[in-house]
Amino acid sequence: METELRAYALRQGADPDLSPTDDHARADWLVPLWEALGQSGVEHPGLAFAASSDTTALGGVLAPILANSPDVDAMLDSLGRFHPLIGHNELVVRRCPAGDGAASVSVSLRDLDGGAAHPDTVDACFAMLCTIARRLAGESVAPDRVLLRRPEPTRPQAYRRALGPVAFGQPTDACVFGVGALRARVRHADPVVLAMLAPYAQRQLSLNRMPWSSKVRAVLQKASGAADPPRLADVARTMAVGRRTLQLRLQEEGFSFSALVEEERREQALALLAEPEPAGLPMTAIAARVGFATPAAFTRAVRRWTGMPPSAYRQAASNDRERSDMTGPNRAGSAGLRAEADAAGHDRAPQPGDEPRDRPAAPPPHR
Repeated sequence: METELRAYALRQGADPDLSPTDDHARADWLVPLWEALGQSGVEHPGLAFAASSDTTALGGVLAPILANSPDVDAMLDSLGRFHPLIGHNELVVRRCPAGDGAASVSVSLRDLDGGAAHPDTVDACFAMLCTIARRLAGESVAPDRVLLRRPEPTRPQAYRRALGPVAFGQPTDACVFGVGALRARVRHADPVVLAMLAPYAQRQLSLNRMPWSSKVRAVLQKASGAADPPRLADVARTMAVGRRTLQLRLQEEGFSFSALVEEERREQALALLAEPEPAGLPMTAIAARVGFATPAAFTRAVRRWTGMPPSAYRQAASNDRERSDMTGPNRAGSAGLRAEADAAGHDRAPQPGDEPRDRPAAPPPHR
């Protein structure tokens, strides 16, 4: 949705500051866009954006899945299942049992760190949801009630037109659909199309569920060669998660961000050292490329990782390559040389001055 919101902001003459500050790298990355729209004079930016959008603003495969769901109940279920494919806030669809075996369905929104989403993000989400339900299942379809944390505005009529019955100043944000709305049939739904799209969306979800540490490694590898490694806030924004959320997920897997940065530097440095001169870079260039302030600091780090200075590691890699009769590029020397480096790096305690400029933690056991 960020692309569509950014385009809308530009059409309104807003000039959002999208610089990745720590404050915005974070729980809700739409905040600077909402702020820019408000400063440009747009009243109720979330509602205004939703009114200008259609189902294509959802992007990807989610829009046609919703349009081909049999009824509103199934549509909300699909929204809850597949929202991670297009959304960067956490959307929660919860079934709330009622009498006679019936149930209502509550849709709520949280930011990436689990707290309350920005009020304009909530407004846009709920208004788009109500608009989609009406367009797909009929103008009479509406939530039974909408609860908003935000205080009641001076002119609340726009909210009631977009959302229906609204209560402001509530402890939570929730859009609640009752039994009547849930049973409304989606017009022109095609079960064949849904049967083709749902398995594809499920496969995409499975691909997105790789370990957090692997995702961070992939981001760091893409940024390899930069003068400085990406900050935690930068990586969190790239991955569309909150900074605190990313730290917690890595801790659950037994990693820290600084350890992954150190690991990637180590992998990159040893791969470059394994390339012999003249084809390989000189030591000073490798030190600068992997982010060490001085060649001396680089030498101390290589000693800590491998038990030998850079020149000796390079020579050992060359000898090992000749023994193995390997003619192609070798990213990190042979398996035997790497095992020796791993053992040396993990057995030797860090020495003063070993750390690169951002002083990352020592790497975990090689995985």
